[in-house]
Amino acid sequence: MKIPFRIFVLTFLFFVFIQPGQVFGQAANFFSENRYADYPVISLKENFLGNPVYFVGGDKIKASEVRAYMEIMPGDANDFMKNHTKAMTGTGLLLGGQVVVWGALGYAIANRDNLNNQIVRNWIIATTIGGIGAGAGRPMNRDGVRRINTLLNKHNYLIRQDDITKPYLSMDFRNNHLGEKIDIYDGPNLLTKSRLNQYMLEFPEFAEYMRKSQRNQNWSSALGIVGLASTVVFVGYILTPQIQSSTPSNILLPLTMANIGLSISGGIVRRAARNHTRQALMKFNFGDEFVSY
Repeated sequence: MKIPFRIFVLTFLFFVFIQPGQVFGQAANFFSENRYADYPVISLKENFLGNPVYFVGGDKIKASEVRAYMEIMPGDANDFMKNHTKAMTGTGLLLGGQVVVWGALGYAIANRDNLNNQIVRNWIIATTIGGIGAGAGRPMNRDGVRRINTLLNKHNYLIRQDDITKPYLSMDFRNNHLGEKIDIYDGPNLLTKSRLNQYMLEFPEFAEYMRKSQRNQNWSSALGIVGLASTVVFVGYILTPQIQSSTPSNILLPLTMANIGLSISGGIVRRAARNHTRQALMKFNFGDEFVSY
């Protein structure tokens, strides 16, 4: 049986133009009716190794569970898993590099009574190799965590947008010459210091977490200054003729240990600052729904 051309055209137009519009309208209604009200907000914490850890209502959940919640936006769910893997891989490279650095330091300490140029060269070569590995892993981890942070901010806003009655704050962090700078945003706009102070006056619980974050950021800057000075002295020693002498200076071991110690302590306080900032913003955005981890 032949189908009249007019019916064919009308059917084609229906499926190409009208039906997609209905589907889009249904999707829009799905979001506007807030059918995700039962979905929990997800909070992020970095553990001692810098790996992302996820919480719902104060209870730890797996990355696979986070992905399941984020499947309401499949593209974001896929990006989340990619960046989770990236962060974990970066941590592996970072730790591997640090193990090599510590091994090189142990080698130098074991031979400290017979320290000579060959031992020092071996030590420096191994330390350099370990430093390269750690240097490659650290930015991978940082970038993965930053992107996860952004994705979770977006997800939490999506499921609670109808309940939010005040500005929705988010954060980002970036390296500077003295360590790290945490930026807080009101929507797409960088939050001014005066507005931040105003919010801290209006919301005491938010202020409590923010003060902890600010103290850690101050410590991070102080450690950054000391670390920079220590690095300058260390590099200056390496580049001087002293390294070519038959009796290397005993200052090399203390300088190396100081650099490693400052690197570890700096990482701890920066991580604490980021975690306190996240808790502050979760408390500001979601109030009592957020349970501290």
